Amino acid sequence: MKKLIFLSLFLTSCQEFGKIEPGDIVKKCVIDTMFITDSPSTIEPGNRYHYRTDCGQTFVTRRNNVYHIGDTITYVYKKRK
Repeated sequence: MKKLIFLSLFLTSCQEFGKIEPGDIVKKCVIDTMFITDSPSTIEPGNRYHYRTDCGQTFVTRRNNVYHIGDTITYVYKKRK
C-alpha cells in the first residue's frame, strides 16, 4: 500500500505546474493594502502579514518584507482537464 501511495505521488509531481497554457486565465492584481496581525496560535508565534489586492484577493504570509504596496501579483487560473 505504501509503495502505491509513493508511486502515485511521484507520478503526479512530475507535471509542469508553472506553465501557462491556452485556455488559462491570467489576472494581474496590484497590492493596495497591507496590515499585520498577531499569531492566532500560541504554538506558532509571530506576526501574520495580510495583503489585499485591487482585484479583491487577500493572502497571508508569515515572512516580512516579501511584498510591498504597489507590487503586482499574477494569478493564473488553470483550465480543468
